[in-house]
Amino acid sequence: MNADTGKELFVLLVEDDHDLADVTQAALQHEGMQVAVAYDGREGLEMADRLRPQVIVTDLVMPVVDGLEMIKRLGERPPPRSPVVAVSAVGSRLRAARELGAADVLLKPVDPAELLHSVRKAARTIH
Repeated sequence: MNADTGKELFVLLVEDDHDLADVTQAALQHEGMQVAVAYDGREGLEMADRLRPQVIVTDLVMPVVDGLEMIKRLGERPPPRSPVVAVSAVGSRLRAARELGAADVLLKPVDPAELLHSVRKAARTIH
């Protein structure tokens, strides 16, 4: 894996907005990353266990299990844990995500270059 270029980096994207998930997945794949998509936090937790992604990018406002609960549950699991990049339009949720252990937080709308930088940086901090 080359975390600097994104080649061979495996990312789990958790986003309930299907259109935004498609655009984000395409942007990450364009940089050579492999991307699996979950559409709510429960599905994201299941896929994180099964697929063991190198980085998880998650929205924070979602149905079923929201992103904050997902980050909390991931943090309770034994290492190694995939670092999480949290994205939200709600600033207070970003602060909460950081407090729960998110590797990085980004305010929506997210600039694709900023997301790529955050994913690459998070990949270097696998705990």
